[in-house]
Amino acid sequence: MNRAIDALNEWMQLRARLRDEYQFHLDRATADFRALGLSRRTAKRAAAGRFGSRRNLKHALRELGGDWPGLIRLFSAHRVHASPWFQPIVLVMASLFVLLLSPAPLAVIEGAVGQPLGVADRRAVFISDQARNLSYVGIKKADFESIRALDSLTELERYQSIHARAHARKGISIRAIEFQIRNRTGNPRLRAIPLFERESIVMGPAKAVWGFIGFCSLFFFATSQSSFRWIEYGLAAGCLHSLASLLMWAVVIQRWSRVAWSSDGTALLGFLALSALYLGVVALQCQVWRIGLHRRCPCCLEPLLLPLTEGSADCILMNSATTESVCAQGHGVLVETRWSSQFRPQRSPLQGLVRG
Repeated sequence: MNRAIDALNEWMQLRARLRDEYQFHLDRATADFRALGLSRRTAKRAAAGRFGSRRNLKHALRELGGDWPGLIRLFSAHRVHASPWFQPIVLVMASLFVLLLSPAPLAVIEGAVGQPLGVADRRAVFISDQARNLSYVGIKKADFESIRALDSLTELERYQSIHARAHARKGISIRAIEFQIRNRTGNPRLRAIPLFERESIVMGPAKAVWGFIGFCSLFFFATSQSSFRWIEYGLAAGCLHSLASLLMWAVVIQRWSRVAWSSDGTALLGFLALSALYLGVVALQCQVWRIGLHRRCPCCLEPLLLPLTEGSADCILMNSATTESVCAQGHGVLVETRWSSQFRPQRSPLQGLVRG
């Protein structure tokens, strides 16, 4: 974070330098025209005309490095991209950008969280008659009137003309409500589920993918010999990657559900294509996540520098390739071979004398 602030301060100083220099020469030219007998307003206009249009200022900013491409170059010179904060900030900004692309950001957040944010919405119940093919065929008028007499439900009303929805009283579970409905109506096919499950975005495939990735990453971090700070940073970066990915999936499915597909087969093909594309994006995210962790020092989280390869990549047993990358803070060396990758802490001889 300090690197970005330093780069921004240097960029602002460049712009201030040009602005002060331009104002100095403008005041001197105005004074010269005033000495010739021109009025203050006419002298300022003539001085501004001497320096030309604002295009000259933009050209000067470009040469000095005070424009937007110059700011990017300063970020690169200060190695802002190497900061441990760079990837988390980019992921947070990407998540916010994805939410801006959504027609209903609240629904996207609720889909990623897995439950509605409003307390009243959590008690909303969907009631309908379930057919043998597990589809909902609606609720009959007699059953609807019988359900109206239940004390465990409030605000019962028709939903989508053939179903029903209501609010469960506080402290009563959905399973208990379903049991009461079936006893009251004598219809064992009536189902009661949270209304959120009926209206929410389909997040199952994305959550299953990241659940598997999370299980594998926990096993990796549990067996890692790195510092707790490195493990904590890796888990935090993984959580941000999964959050951005889940939000992206939610927005894409939200857009997909609004498309008027010509047939169910076409909709299925579109869903499969989106799933395949999503898996590719997740694989790319995991690769960026892994490389970002692998190339950082376990002690200070700074990127490892000066990679040096000895040996030959064509050899397997004798004189095989070995790459060493060092930490700029002197914490150790990362040794990579064809079969293993290990960080070797660097201990100064003075440390042993001090401890002794």
